[in-house]
This record gives sequence, structure tokens and C-alpha cells, in this order.
Amino acid sequence: MNSAFEFARATRKRIAETVQSLSIEQLNLIPAGCNNNIAWHLGHIVVSTELLCYIRSEVKLNQEIPLQEKYRNGTRPDAWIHQTEIDYMLSRLMPSLDNIEADYKAGLFGTISPYSTHTFGVEMSSIEEVFMAASHHDVLHAGNIGIMKRLVA
Repeated sequence: MNSAFEFARATRKRIAETVQSLSIEQLNLIPAGCNNNIAWHLGHIVVSTELLCYIRSEVKLNQEIPLQEKYRNGTRPDAWIHQTEIDYMLSRLMPSLDNIEADYKAGLFGTISPYSTHTFGVEMSSIEEVFMAASHHDVLHAGNIGIMKRLVA
């Protein structure tokens, strides 16, 4: 599982580098034909991984996940996303993975409630499967960010 966490960190490092090179206007622009903007994708990445690992797996149903209602699946940006919020999400990219990894090593995810996601439709019954799906989800949104970067440049 160590390599899975390394891969997830590498993906998030790339995402951070891409996002940090854009202006606040570019981060908030919703390109024609798109439902979201780059800033929303950033928030969605952080929120979704925590939701998948803790809430959907029923490991920590009371886990506080900041801004989950704003960035969870099915949401869209409903207002300008300010730089302070973007900075906050950037600051959570790596620590959120660190927390999941620490909980994994501590054995917190020994038993999870199986579920499938809308994105992949595959039932997952172990944290390893959940984290793999979350990591693939990050890559999916990293691709969206890359495409949107070209559209807003």
C-alpha cells in the first residue's frame, strides 16, 4: 500500500503545481460546455477522498470533512471561490492523504461497509480497493484540470 500512497502524492503534487500557476480568474472560469471550474475540481479532490475513505466506508461516520457540502459529488460552484479557500484546499492536499495513511497503518480501516461509487460502479470491500478508486478519481480530475487549463489560458 506504500506505493499507492506515493502515487497519490505524486498526482496531488502535479495538481498543486498546475493550480498554483493559474490566476484566480482562471481558477474560477467555467469554460463553455463544462459544469465546473478548476477551483471546484481542487476542492472536490480533497473532499471526495476523505468522504470515500471515512464516511462512505462507514469507518468514521462523524468525521468532520470541511466544505463537503460545497464540493461533494453532484455539486457545482455556486459563487466565486476566493483565494483563501483555494489556499486552504491546497494546504489540505497532502495532509489529508497523510491522515488516511496514518489511520491505515493504525488499523482503523480493518472492516469497512462495502459500497460502489457512481464514477466507477465497482463494489469495494476493502480500504485498499477504496483508496485505489480514490486515487483513480484524483487522476480523472487531474485530467479535467489539465484540459480546463488549456481552455482558460
